[in-house]
Amino acid sequence: MTGPMRILWLVNIPLPHAAEALGLPRTPFGGWLSTMTRRLARVPGVELGVAMRAPVDELQIADVDGIRYYALPQVGKGALDARGADCAAVLADFAPHLLHAEGSEMAYTRRMLAAWPGPRLLSLQGVINGYEAFELGALRPGAMLASARPARMLTALALLLNKRLRFMPRLAGEREAVGMAGHIMGRTPWDRAQAWALNPRARYHHCSRTLRDPFHQRRWSLQGCEPHTIFVGNAAAPRKGVHVMLEALVLLRREFPKARLVVAGQSPFEGGRALRRWVGYPAYLRGRIAELGLADALEFTGLLDAAGMAHRMARCQVYAMTSLIENSPNTLGEAMMLGMPCVSAYAGGAPGMARDEHEALFYRAEDPVTLAWQLKRVFDDGALAQALGEAARARAMQTHDPEANLDDLLRAYRAILQPERTP
Repeated sequence: MTGPMRILWLVNIPLPHAAEALGLPRTPFGGWLSTMTRRLARVPGVELGVAMRAPVDELQIADVDGIRYYALPQVGKGALDARGADCAAVLADFAPHLLHAEGSEMAYTRRMLAAWPGPRLLSLQGVINGYEAFELGALRPGAMLASARPARMLTALALLLNKRLRFMPRLAGEREAVGMAGHIMGRTPWDRAQAWALNPRARYHHCSRTLRDPFHQRRWSLQGCEPHTIFVGNAAAPRKGVHVMLEALVLLRREFPKARLVVAGQSPFEGGRALRRWVGYPAYLRGRIAELGLADALEFTGLLDAAGMAHRMARCQVYAMTSLIENSPNTLGEAMMLGMPCVSAYAGGAPGMARDEHEALFYRAEDPVTLAWQLKRVFDDGALAQALGEAARARAMQTHDPEANLDDLLRAYRAILQPERTP
């Protein structure tokens, strides 16, 4: 191959860096995608395009800082697809050498992969086929239905229907997308296993995430944090395990009565008339918070940008990754980069990001007692907290090194496009 490599990325959200040029609202999502694409675009010999599903009526194109962005109208059920004609127009305009898709579950990704006959690289984010067994977060809908408590019974029914009608139909689509890829990119032992299970013929390439800039710039300190505060990154779904954290918090507050939980994202007590607020997981969390007497022990941050997230996280004494399954939880990497002491469920790819008793303290995901004990160890022992944080930061600086990750990405591209030159 001679001349520049023309790489077309497929992403499922409008990237913040291109929002203004395309007349789209700027959101805090996709910051790490913007970070990597902007670094990649500055590499000599690389020409980069980014195709995005977006809330637009017609295909839009904008050139920003050396990247050609395409905003494709989102269509179909749940607005998760794009029109075939728009996909063809993007491919004809950019004429890529390689299609690099981020994420495996959206109909739009499958449509673009199917439309492109050339080399295809699929980067795994979550792998929902691997999440399926954990989607209900170890909750017991059968027991909830038998509880004779109308609110609890309605919540159980909503959780079961959500999994059956919204989650399960996506599994076949993900299997199809992974099967289309000749090359798969991941970053943990867990996603490598998932890639092998779904498409053993594909070649696997390793490339870690590059974190958002504010997490490289800020540092946690024991003296600067709020005592006995725990930061959790998400409470949106049962598999995030916040209900397990609530039980652990009850145990902790026997010894640390002012212990508090800070949760990133929307409060389950907000959300207006949305049906999910009244019968889904938010309703379950509201009920448990009331039953456990924790209303004064929780803070929900609302939507935060990267700087706001780094600031609020660094003010907490410890970070907890409570998910029953994750691939490589970004918030764990971000907390480690801040130099925070971290307690993590032994789940998915998390054990590949930190070593137990060195860079984090691990526990079995559905075990609130051991979770509480590991958090208590951090609260009790400032020297342990600082040692964990320092080791976590050292590990994160290697894992999330922007230059090393860019080198890994370019090495994968060259291996795909110039295999005869690759050792």
